[in-house]
Amino acid sequence: MHINFFLTAFIATFMSIMVLNPLAFKAGLMDHPGHRKHHQDSTPLTGGLAVYVAILITLFIHDISLPNKAAYIFAATILVCIGLVDDFKPLSFKVRMLAQIAVGLLMTQIADIKIIDLGDLWHFGNFELGVFASAFTIFALAGGINAFNMADGIDGLVGGLTLIAISSVAVLAWAYDEIELLNYCVIFIAAIIVFLLFNLRVFGQASTKIFLGDTGSTLFGFIVSLLLIYISQGEHRLITPVTVLWILAIPLIDSVSTMMRRMANGRSPFFPDREHFHHILPLTGLNNHQTLLVILASSLALSIIGITASQVLHVPDGILLFLFMLLFAGHYVAMGKINERAKKERRKPSLSSSTVMTDRRHADRRNADLADNTVVIINRRNTDRRVCNMPIIFADKRRTERRVSTKLELLHNRTRFEKEEHS
Repeated sequence: MHINFFLTAFIATFMSIMVLNPLAFKAGLMDHPGHRKHHQDSTPLTGGLAVYVAILITLFIHDISLPNKAAYIFAATILVCIGLVDDFKPLSFKVRMLAQIAVGLLMTQIADIKIIDLGDLWHFGNFELGVFASAFTIFALAGGINAFNMADGIDGLVGGLTLIAISSVAVLAWAYDEIELLNYCVIFIAAIIVFLLFNLRVFGQASTKIFLGDTGSTLFGFIVSLLLIYISQGEHRLITPVTVLWILAIPLIDSVSTMMRRMANGRSPFFPDREHFHHILPLTGLNNHQTLLVILASSLALSIIGITASQVLHVPDGILLFLFMLLFAGHYVAMGKINERAKKERRKPSLSSSTVMTDRRHADRRNADLADNTVVIINRRNTDRRVCNMPIIFADKRRTERRVSTKLELLHNRTRFEKEEHS
């Protein structure tokens, strides 16, 4: 039975991509290269839309029963429509947030999907949310959606994180004999696998590459968040709410820590930058493929640790939450240090033919902290007269040794310096 769902979703996703790609070129649904992007060619943003269409086709063919299925489809349709508009012309964060709140209200008030408790955190019974259940659910749903949206920075990352999360749910559904839930997971898994085949260019042709777009990252975040809320609440829950944190550890920790760094630097928490996990890891020397493997392996390991500790070893929720907070703190500190070290390296200027030496007094008004082994230079490239200080290595050919010049007289001997620099 499961193989039928898998094959239907697989074929439907493949056909949807093949049909939508030419239409994307004509309609302009493309992601063009830019200063914050890695790709060099314009790429269709059809991944999310293709997955959405394929899921609808599969549900129509197999007619899977699900309570409030119409509400789920309608909510997903709202997010897909907002995502499509955002892919054509970027929307403000407020518009996207309003759409996510509307979807949250739809889920809590019509589909009756709510986070009613946070588990037994203090050994006094489940921590009930009471009248705050709906508001907290909307907050958690929007947080999950935006966490996946922020993670969409390198090829295969959001698709891989979604695949790991839904596969974790599928394993739990299989272990607890939840057949309907398992069928849904199989459909999503098949669709995501097809997307990854195109996104990672497994076929080897650049022309077949596609991106998720905001349509896809928003849809994936919604699907994962909804599934995890569903299996962590109610009398027949499969996991505790704290276990959800471990399954979503990477996107949650990355998004929250990034927003905290932005606010610490006086910026909006939603201001786009290059300080996400997938931006900082390459600063350690990893390429994009290695970065992807490290992040996905970490996500899989944390998901396994969380599920095993909770379901097999029966570690109390309070301890699991404490360990998760330690993990978050460690990530925040480590990523901050790597990022600061990289920024310092990028700030170091280099001598070039466009750099000339000038008198130290010229910069005293701007830079009071000048080291003894530095000289002051002015960079005149592109009429940029920024004053900076840097160590100057002076080659003394008579002694065949390299020494750092500390003589202020070097500032007035530019001609000889340039001759020896070019010789």
